[in-house]
Amino acid sequence: MNKHQLYAAPEGGCVESHGAGLDPAGLELDLVSTRAFLDAVVESIPHMVFVKDVLDGRFVLLNRAGEQLLGLKREDLIGKTDFDLFSPDDAERFRTADREVVASQKLVTIENEPLSTPDGTRSLRTQKVGVPDAHGNPRYLLGISEDVTERLKVEERNRHLSLHDILTDLPNRRSFEAALNHELMNRNRFSLLVLDLDGFKVINDTMGHRAGDDLLRQLSSRLSEVKGEHDFLARLGGDEFGVIHRAATKKSSTQLASRLISALTKPFEVEERLVSVGASLGIVLSPDFGNTPDNLTKRADLALYAAKAAHRGSHVFFEPAMEEKADTEHYLREELAFALKRSQLHIVYQPIVDTRSGRIVCCEALLRWTHPQLGPICPDDFIPVAEASGQIAAIGKWVLETACKEARNWPSDIRLAVNVSPRQFTGFGLAVMLARILERTKLAPSRLELEITESIFLTDSDENVRLLNQIKHLGVRIALDDFGTGYSSLAYLRKFSFDKLKIDKSFVSDLATSDCNLAIVRAIIGLGKSFSAVVTAEGVETEAEHARLLEEGCEQCQGHLFGRPVEAKLIREMLGHSRDRRAC
Repeated sequence: MNKHQLYAAPEGGCVESHGAGLDPAGLELDLVSTRAFLDAVVESIPHMVFVKDVLDGRFVLLNRAGEQLLGLKREDLIGKTDFDLFSPDDAERFRTADREVVASQKLVTIENEPLSTPDGTRSLRTQKVGVPDAHGNPRYLLGISEDVTERLKVEERNRHLSLHDILTDLPNRRSFEAALNHELMNRNRFSLLVLDLDGFKVINDTMGHRAGDDLLRQLSSRLSEVKGEHDFLARLGGDEFGVIHRAATKKSSTQLASRLISALTKPFEVEERLVSVGASLGIVLSPDFGNTPDNLTKRADLALYAAKAAHRGSHVFFEPAMEEKADTEHYLREELAFALKRSQLHIVYQPIVDTRSGRIVCCEALLRWTHPQLGPICPDDFIPVAEASGQIAAIGKWVLETACKEARNWPSDIRLAVNVSPRQFTGFGLAVMLARILERTKLAPSRLELEITESIFLTDSDENVRLLNQIKHLGVRIALDDFGTGYSSLAYLRKFSFDKLKIDKSFVSDLATSDCNLAIVRAIIGLGKSFSAVVTAEGVETEAEHARLLEEGCEQCQGHLFGRPVEAKLIREMLGHSRDRRAC
């Protein structure tokens, strides 16, 4: 059997041997045909193909793609070494790699190999292999280099996009979590700050998303300028940002938080308008209060919620009590979901009296929850949970219907006051629900008084005013509760004609001795008269407070001095006694 193999010819070509006995003329024709075919193949390869002589390192072959990449004609390259063509650093690196390939006698791949060209530095993926002569000794070095510069740029761009926010170019949540894990793995001391914008939604809703995006880019730039050199700032999503403050102390974290908040106090110019936003921050120290990404971010969020609840534009450090409160709220939320079905909720009624005569003119319905294990739960604890979870809608409807049914048992001149949560102000469903409840219970609309707080005007103000007008059109009275404790009480009086203003109990306290409280109460009573609204003082507990309110002309009082909240049966008895006193 004839042997068949390829080997390097001394003159630089590759010869195919089929064994002895072949005609020399035929062999020469075969060799010419083979070389022409191989030349065509090499020229058609879109990547640089080159061959070097192992003995002296001189180039013996370069294809057309190589000419284009190097910016050299092959006649200017053939017979020259790397040191004749490239920079000393590149040439030395190529020679070292070539020697390693020859020594290994294996195919070697070199990723991201830099090469200086007339078009700048390119990145190559080069594969090299030694070609032996007929005796098996190293003779040539064959290389194929693919220009991967553009591909690497695309990959780098994609990698950057995967780790950065496309709008602000800040690191994104994924990048932030990686940095957080790095700090924890190295057991470094740091603080985690979570920043949430105050007032951004209003700008986004009123001016549009393009304006909102512009604002986010501007404030991201400001935050980047004031953070520490070694701090890691990221956009976590929406209007929320995170900062990893390295080598942190409570003092340095406080200083950083103050800088971040202050950076946003100066107005931003967006679409030729000046707009303002603020920021609230939650801060947690590690390892003091957490050593995993989950518990740190959870606790920073809890601190952020506390900051927003306490005072917008402030920062709050995490404290264990926050987690205890959150766990309690979670438990209450789960239990509250079944409280109505399990008949754990009930209503008590507190009388509101005429300040001058002392007779009952109205009763306020107040929700109570008695848990089988926890016992009575304070409304201040479970009402916010019901509002946050959305359960207040079903509970509020039940309270309205139950209280209206009860009020049918009272004298016809006694009104019923019921609190309505801001969460119930969605669309015009509340007005429709009220109309149906009044129809079912046969309670005269004029006997129902809805108590609302100023918070309903913080969102969709105009829409809520339209809803209030619809409710008032039914004949239902509207009272503004806790008057004076909000931000824009006087502005709300211009937007809507309230039937009643209720003075918050914080102003009634120490009324007899506090000149400040007296001035506020006197002003509210004056406003009530100016707007033809009845004024009711809440939290009246002493005869001295009652006497001063009577003197100032306050029309109604409510508080423990006149009666605590009682069950439906007892309120009916109290109303009977009040009617008997009127008859006398």
